[in-house]
Amino acid sequence: MNAKNIIKKYHLKKRTWTHKGFHGVLHFFFPLGRLPIQPMKEYFGDCYQLSLFFFHDDYGEWYWNNDDLIKFRRWIIETVNQDPSYLKKLLQDWHKRLKNLNELQKNIDETDLAILSKEELVTLYKKWRDIYLKEYALAVCLQDAFSMDPENYLHNYFKNLLREKGYKEKIEEYYLCLVNPIEESFITQEYRDLLLLHKEKKQGKNIHEGLQKHIQKWHWLQNNYALDLCLDETFFAKKLGEIKNLDPEKEIQRLDFELKEKKRKKEALIKKLNLSPEAKNLIRITEVFAYMQDERKKYVLLASHYQSQFIDEFGKRLKLNRKEMEYTYIEELPELLEQKKIDTAIFEERKRFTVVIHTLNGFEIFSGDLAEEVFKTLFEQKQTAFTKLQGIIASKGKASGPVKVVNKVQDLNKVHRGDILVATMTRPEMIIAMKKAAAIVTDEGGVTCHAAVVSRELRIPCIIGTKNATKVLKDGDLVEVDANNGIIKKRT
Repeated sequence: MNAKNIIKKYHLKKRTWTHKGFHGVLHFFFPLGRLPIQPMKEYFGDCYQLSLFFFHDDYGEWYWNNDDLIKFRRWIIETVNQDPSYLKKLLQDWHKRLKNLNELQKNIDETDLAILSKEELVTLYKKWRDIYLKEYALAVCLQDAFSMDPENYLHNYFKNLLREKGYKEKIEEYYLCLVNPIEESFITQEYRDLLLLHKEKKQGKNIHEGLQKHIQKWHWLQNNYALDLCLDETFFAKKLGEIKNLDPEKEIQRLDFELKEKKRKKEALIKKLNLSPEAKNLIRITEVFAYMQDERKKYVLLASHYQSQFIDEFGKRLKLNRKEMEYTYIEELPELLEQKKIDTAIFEERKRFTVVIHTLNGFEIFSGDLAEEVFKTLFEQKQTAFTKLQGIIASKGKASGPVKVVNKVQDLNKVHRGDILVATMTRPEMIIAMKKAAAIVTDEGGVTCHAAVVSRELRIPCIIGTKNATKVLKDGDLVEVDANNGIIKKRT
């Protein structure tokens, strides 16, 4: 089959797409291609038409079909308008699935994978995958349809509403207030825990046991779809050192005040605007999905930890190194275990370029030149000269500085204080660089995305949804980020 036939078979050229780019490897991400298909259909009774993603040199490109995103964004809004209690039921069902996942992962922690037979090892890994996907499908398929909506429905809805109510000059300020999350991100939760340790240390207490519990609780903090870093005592001791001059009680009080103030301002604004039940439902959907998005990211990072343990054990049995295992996928492991000699060339070919397409009929995977040709035919575009970019305001403010484009973890070290961090989207492992940045600009993202939530917590300017900032901006470009108006300009 050639690229033209693949594109024709799945009608890929006729569709429009919303893109997510991230540092990742095939094995860690592969199961997630099924999320909007079988797991979604099992729970919601309907699903996306297909799932499409590529990998090349440890970088993932996930494409959501816009027709599907719009369809399910409309569905969740209509469903909640008809029955506002639906969100409560969704959360309850999701929390049950999280409980099941937590229980299984605790069992895995207590299991020596090395003593399992190959059948037991495969069965346990597939059981973990299935429970993980059941949880994740509830948290991502509707949430991304709502927050990454290609029609930008939410922003346009409130822009028109605020204009009609006579608040034209306050549109962005009021919009950000209305869509602000009312729960702290896990990044801030970890910071709070660290402040409590700092407080005990200042009181002269021995914090060794507390620090070990902190490590056990947060070791996955900087994982991603490519790495399981298992952060250790050295890392968290350094973080403690960075806050040693802070008054922990005052800092905790500040966090408490800011969270209460955020909720108070939102409640006061909703009352002032006398919003309709439909508008209030949109705000509630945003709040629930913001919470779910942050929580599911935590479980994605934990998933990399458990997948890492499994592929290390499979690698020993298959006599494959770590990099080779990263370009296997779970469905082929039983067959690989039966082979006397494995041709490892396929893993190098997949690392160079892979495309995977999931539908209700199963999946197809293509690699090498063929996968690259499919990608280039669909998505490679010539970029015009950059003068100005426009996006969605996620956190207001202005900043100027040199651009630093971050695609992978290795890029984080090049970000210095005062730089403008540019990424396809931000992820939790980028938090250290985000704290240094004067502003953040992303290609993609919605109101509940990581960049939007964290930039507000850090109180730095952020513009999301520019579509092509990482393509037209280069390291060292001097830009002005005007996050009061959603504009990025190049400075000469």
